[in-house]
Amino acid sequence: MGQLVMQQKKQQDEVDSLFVPLGDNSLLVPMSSVAEVVQNVECEPQADAPAWLLGWVEWRKQRVPFISFEVLAGGDRQGASEVSLVLVMNTLNHSRNSATGFPFYAIQIQDFPHLVRISEDDQLQEISETTKTPHITMKVGLDERVALIPDLESLEKYLSENL
Repeated sequence: MGQLVMQQKKQQDEVDSLFVPLGDNSLLVPMSSVAEVVQNVECEPQADAPAWLLGWVEWRKQRVPFISFEVLAGGDRQGASEVSLVLVMNTLNHSRNSATGFPFYAIQIQDFPHLVRISEDDQLQEISETTKTPHITMKVGLDERVALIPDLESLEKYLSENL
């Protein structure tokens, strides 16, 4: 019985996360924020869209904004025509009654994400040379990998205000 309690406590102290490959960086996001990884998506471009808005994709019969996280974070744009993988994200603060709210958004990714369980024992090392960048909480190292931890709340607020 005691071993079962210890096992359950250990699982509660772990956060299932994904390392998500972008063009030049990777994101580290909690699994709870991810709705699905989708392959072979067709992007409907939007005329006069800002550089970060690649267009719109249809996912589960919903029109979802499709963004380049890299551009929002000050990087270079990867071509939307090169899209083969999309990370569909749940919004954290979506209000279905809001005229401008949306329950999901999609991020262009370059390869399949990798599941990682992060516990208190794992030493996430903040990389100190990180400069303040929009929509990024911090840059971290974990097991010889480097990833950006996005500020999902800031990102969603920005998207709501600009879509």
